[in-house]
Amino acid sequence: MKDAKPYPVDPSYSDPPVVETDYSTWGIVKAVQGADPTFMDNTGLGCFHVAIQMGNVPIIVYLLSHGVNVDTRDGNGLTPLMIACMHVRSVDIFRLLISYGANLRLTDSHGNTAAHYSVQFANFQAVVQLDKGDIDWNALNDENKTPYEVRVVPWLTDRVKQMANVQSIMNSSHRFSRLGLSMLHYSPVWRQRITIMLPPLILITCGLLINWDIPSTLYHLNFADQSSKISSWIIYSTKFLLLLLLSFTARFIIDRFSDHKSQAVMLFSLATSTKLLLTTTYLFHITLRTPNHWVLHFWFLFFITMLWTTFILCCTKNPGYVDEIIKKECQQDTIAQLLDEVLNNTNDLTLANNNQEESSSSTLSINPLQRFCTTCFIRKPLRSKHCSTCDRCVARFDHHCPWIYNCVGMKNHFYFIIYLLSTSVSCNLFMLGTIVYWQNEFSCLPNTPLTSGKTDIFTIIWSYLLCNPWITFCFINAAFYSFWTTLLFGSQFYQMVWLNATTNERINMDRYVEFNTNNNNHINNNNNDNNNMSLSNEKFHNSTNYNRPYDHGIWRNLLDLIGLPGFIINSNKSVDWRQIYQIEQLNNQYPIYTTTTTTTHNNNNNSDVDKKLLDWSI
Repeated sequence: MKDAKPYPVDPSYSDPPVVETDYSTWGIVKAVQGADPTFMDNTGLGCFHVAIQMGNVPIIVYLLSHGVNVDTRDGNGLTPLMIACMHVRSVDIFRLLISYGANLRLTDSHGNTAAHYSVQFANFQAVVQLDKGDIDWNALNDENKTPYEVRVVPWLTDRVKQMANVQSIMNSSHRFSRLGLSMLHYSPVWRQRITIMLPPLILITCGLLINWDIPSTLYHLNFADQSSKISSWIIYSTKFLLLLLLSFTARFIIDRFSDHKSQAVMLFSLATSTKLLLTTTYLFHITLRTPNHWVLHFWFLFFITMLWTTFILCCTKNPGYVDEIIKKECQQDTIAQLLDEVLNNTNDLTLANNNQEESSSSTLSINPLQRFCTTCFIRKPLRSKHCSTCDRCVARFDHHCPWIYNCVGMKNHFYFIIYLLSTSVSCNLFMLGTIVYWQNEFSCLPNTPLTSGKTDIFTIIWSYLLCNPWITFCFINAAFYSFWTTLLFGSQFYQMVWLNATTNERINMDRYVEFNTNNNNHINNNNNDNNNMSLSNEKFHNSTNYNRPYDHGIWRNLLDLIGLPGFIINSNKSVDWRQIYQIEQLNNQYPIYTTTTTTTHNNNNNSDVDKKLLDWSI
């Protein structure tokens, strides 16, 4: 690509000079006191462009909130998005610029767009985020080159070329419904349709092949006499080859039609199909063959009803989106509110840092800029996280579960745990019902009488497995799902009731201040009525140096999980984690923030703030 670097090419060209810039809170204060943020140095870079190069999100957010144009060009005609494609590998920068309205169609003096720069500098994160922003991958520069033609990077240019082909087809007059089979995988609609239909088709086909009575089929087709016998190894070899062919066909379809979005749909379809398969098999086959075991059938019906109810609730219920309680017109004002809070507390934080060793009291404060979502333009509450799949911030985020095709968060976490429990119990009851079926089905009994003593346990098990291959196939599926759902239920129940820590928090404890600070005033556990409900700090789950800032004891943790009042002392309301921004709110020290504005609180008596809280300003 011609003149891909941001500075004119000459014999003495070197990398762009590093500008000595103060990225601390003091630098922001100086800008507030009258400095011109649009001023450019002798290299043609303004402070906004330098902040982009350095990936400093707080500075970028501040400058944007105070009127700097998101498409401000530097002295060489490059937009901030182009500079980010050259220097930045952080997803947050691209999300911030694109969400703030950066123009993806702007070009430099040689006709290159941000798409050309992303490929030229092999910036995979830029390619992914620009594609989500609907950039034109077929744009031509002055040399009539598309982005995938400016540089050959096999692992990247092939993908960009495919995305360009998809855009060309979507912008053409041809409808995807009229495409041939060779072009069908370019259609997002058909990719989703095929990935949804594939799991149930594979399950049904696999079960039918295993249960296929080949001799009877050959007899009805007049290929063999009824008296003729076919060797068992021929039957098993035929079924094995057909199953192998099915697996290769499924793998080919998955490789051709699946992507990062359709894979989640495929797992959801697989989970739903398996549950439906086991439910119908038990209700319409096993119960009819074992009518005397009505107690077993009653409990299976009870737990399978609970399974489907909680499954539907987990899939359809709002997990606790944060932005739904903030008005759209207030989201832009959130940036200025956060920065004003930082500026108002600058002197307090500095003073607390200087007197840290002399302090006797402690209060944990969280830097609001560390919890700012660059996509939703909101201040993220404690325990929340932006889900890249749902593209929204979720309160008390645990994880995004592909099996329910939804996030697990504040509002559906309890239903998710009950869903895991009911799935585990239902699968175990299915296996128990299968064993009862094998014992009562005459065709499953071995030829040698059991009372003769000549039939060992292995012969009995083998006869059970072969008498009805469909039931055996369902039994294996139930055993597999019972195993992993039991483990997941134990893990989730332990995390939320014993520790009150989500999966995201346990994985990323190093990133969250409240889990790493030496502050011991994290949660008010001094109530004598609740001390007996807490597990021993040192003996059980405090084997590491991490704090447990949200652990209120088993009973209060359970109330928080269910969504009932009692988690906060002397409060008759349940905790709305969409509005918890400071640990002190859980001790009733700070008021709960309103849904439209963020209440700032200046505590001049803060005399012990962990140094980690000031890392962002150094």
